Amino acid sequence: METRRSFIKKSAIAGAALCLPVSLAGKGFADYPELKTRNPKKVLVLWYSQTGQTRRYARLIGCIFKEKGLTVDAFDMSKFDKKLLVNYDLIIVGTPVFYYDIPSNLIGWLEAIPSINGTPVAAFVSFGGPEGNQHNASSHILKLLADNGGVPVGRDAFRNIASYPTPKWDSANQNAGKHLPDAATFDQVRRFTADVLERIRQGRTIPVVYEFALREILSLLPLIWLNKKAVSRHTVDAAKCIGCQTCVEKCPVNAIDPAKQTVDQVKCLACFGCLNNCPADAVVMEYRGERLYGFPEYLKRNKIKIMEPVELKTCDL
Repeated sequence: METRRSFIKKSAIAGAALCLPVSLAGKGFADYPELKTRNPKKVLVLWYSQTGQTRRYARLIGCIFKEKGLTVDAFDMSKFDKKLLVNYDLIIVGTPVFYYDIPSNLIGWLEAIPSINGTPVAAFVSFGGPEGNQHNASSHILKLLADNGGVPVGRDAFRNIASYPTPKWDSANQNAGKHLPDAATFDQVRRFTADVLERIRQGRTIPVVYEFALREILSLLPLIWLNKKAVSRHTVDAAKCIGCQTCVEKCPVNAIDPAKQTVDQVKCLACFGCLNNCPADAVVMEYRGERLYGFPEYLKRNKIKIMEPVELKTCDL
């Protein structure tokens, strides 16, 4: 039985077969306003995270800045008031790669921010496999921030254990990344954080440049629709549900109602946040007749414990 990811790729490949890898220029240095500071004192780290991977990196970034003596605020984006963005000297945004791009709810959020004219900005993405289009996903974050006056000073991508659910959780990406994040991943996060601060102090910015390749073509296709067409059942098992409301909190579009055991398939983004975060394995999702199970259950069945960076043991961010 093929995985959902391979099914989507096969469905899309005909329209993308003639794609050639080239670079597409975006915003360049001349398009940016002047940096409002080269000595940031107040940092904002925002994240969108479904299974905790992006949140872990965001908190580590915040803790590193805090160790350097900066004032740091760190928030889930859904809990942050956009109007307060203007109060910060540096803004960093992180998200998972989602269907070869950044999630549509994050796009909408960034498109609606106020002007942050001259504020240094940086972006990072988390990803579970090497083919995820992470460069262009991070570029998309920077472009949206730059469109509202942000000045890009850094970007990076951090790989972790894949949390894209498949019937047996045995794809090549999942098996190859079972040990991630590891010490090298967290060192990469530390280097990214230090580089961002150094770039600001030196007044060095980065251009927003897109790569044009097969995976970018895939991001333009109706991948969410294709995935939802293959989902034969998506509901909540009332007998297992413990009423914790985790699935409601994690759904970015308010599509799930565990009390009624319903999911609004029109609203649903096929992000798998409900499935991947339910602590009771009560979210029922069948893909082409096979029952999926979520990330907590996958970790439990495989006795996997995700590594934590040492900074988070003492940092109260």
